[in-house]
Amino acid sequence: MCFMCQVLTKEFKIVGAKKYGAFVEYAQLVPEAARQFLQRADEIENSTGIEVTVYEPKRDETHKEGTFYVGILVNERVASPPEGMEFLEFQYSYATIKGKESDMGKLYSQLDGWIEAQKYTRNNNFIIEVYHPEELVEIYIPIENA
Repeated sequence: MCFMCQVLTKEFKIVGAKKYGAFVEYAQLVPEAARQFLQRADEIENSTGIEVTVYEPKRDETHKEGTFYVGILVNERVASPPEGMEFLEFQYSYATIKGKESDMGKLYSQLDGWIEAQKYTRNNNFIIEVYHPEELVEIYIPIENA
């Protein structure tokens, strides 16, 4: 049972940089891309200062490479993002959990198990991780039949 899991409909407005890579290399690729991105974070209008990563979900074992974005939440639409960045907007029903970044694998396992137990279906929209101070992360997995 997951006491920290819940479903909610949420809107995300993000300015981010699009990256590609092998799923097996994400543990190295994503932090490095985030470090590079954050060096330019002061160029972003309407920034909340809250860091996010947006992931294409892995469809199956044959899906070896994916797209991800490293970015910052913004308060409103950004008409002209800085060069090399895009404005992204998502609004879905999400299954979500919050915990320590160091427990990332455990958090995903708990949330995946809870989604299955609640009879929700994951859809193929992007997964969002929101990073907070004190090494806390919120994971948002888009679902159907919520």
